[in-house]
Amino acid sequence: MLKYRCRKITLALIGALLATAAFATAPQAAPLPEFEASFKLSRGSLRIGTSTVSLDLDKDGHYRYETRSTPSRWISWLLRDKLHELSRGYLDASGIRPDYYRYQRSGGVREREAELHFDWDRHSVKNHVDDSVWKMDIPEGTLDRLASQLGVMLALQADKTEMSFNIADGGKLREYNFRVVARETLELPAGTFETVKLVKVRRNTKRETYIWCAPELGYLPVRIWQREKDDDEYQSDLESFSESLRVKQ
Repeated sequence: MLKYRCRKITLALIGALLATAAFATAPQAAPLPEFEASFKLSRGSLRIGTSTVSLDLDKDGHYRYETRSTPSRWISWLLRDKLHELSRGYLDASGIRPDYYRYQRSGGVREREAELHFDWDRHSVKNHVDDSVWKMDIPEGTLDRLASQLGVMLALQADKTEMSFNIADGGKLREYNFRVVARETLELPAGTFETVKLVKVRRNTKRETYIWCAPELGYLPVRIWQREKDDDEYQSDLESFSESLRVKQ
């Protein structure tokens, strides 16, 4: 039971960090810099893992964005799952257009791999999940789960306060709705930051998700908090980041 709950904790928290912060493209937004950042993953006061993210760009606007999440050393004998996600595509001032997405979960008993191939000429995406392959139509502006984290930053730079976005996820087109609800000061392992707080708007569910983004870091999501239906609480906190993220005054 403990092993199952630990796996549930890590996957739920990483899912919150990489999926629930889902924003679409943001016209007129400034391009993002290359960067790296590291996050502490927790359940209550218990540290359960670390997640690192990195964004690489070339001169033509092509991006490579990836994240790696691993359990804490002391808990790895119970929880061996490692997550790796990768998104590739095109990023400029008009927004994000993903071409390829890959999800890999390995090291545990529930290994899984998924790939998405975007065809923007036909406005479709090909899903390859384990041994199953299928296609679905998508509208302009659709993102994969990982690229949506970059979309958070672009949308807030464009002064959005209410958002509704399309995400290609698991063979379905999912809609996420967010609203800015406050401005708060947070003390994190990486420092003290003024933040914009957002809530994920849900219907008919007890689950709650809040996201804090720091304007001085280009609206990087520096904290994510989620309460599950069973009242378990998960949180991610920024531990370190590239100075390239810091907005020059």
